[in-house]
Amino acid sequence: MFERDSIVLERNSRYFEDRVRATNEIAEEVFEFVSGHLKVAKCYFPSQQTQEFYEQVRRKDGGYGALFSFELIGGESVAKAFYNNLDVSKGPSLGTDFTLACPYTLLAHYGELDWAAVRGAKRDLLRVWVGLEDPEEIIERFDRAFEAI
Repeated sequence: MFERDSIVLERNSRYFEDRVRATNEIAEEVFEFVSGHLKVAKCYFPSQQTQEFYEQVRRKDGGYGALFSFELIGGESVAKAFYNNLDVSKGPSLGTDFTLACPYTLLAHYGELDWAAVRGAKRDLLRVWVGLEDPEEIIERFDRAFEAI
């Protein structure tokens, strides 16, 4: 179980709305840390790139989701080192209760990397789904991975 703001969230569908709300809040904190880091070239999160659209479709008390992507300064070798040192589960899934990271373009467009790059999806793009862990713990994991590069 995960406790956030005195709400105990059980890991099942009965508390889905509470879990979504919690992951949205945690993702905002993690995104703020990652997007402000000096080693980050660019971050992608709905509150930054598509806020106008999101404001039209999101619920009044809704967030921006728990998924964000980013590129590091230094290209593919730096992204690989960061990814290998990031102490979170690895995989392309999202919607889990735990944080996941994946090299998005390499997984989603492996056979068409040049095509994806022309459309703005660089091969060193990293994608993160933020789970229900304590946000400070997630940020510490990211900080250690940044230190490793």
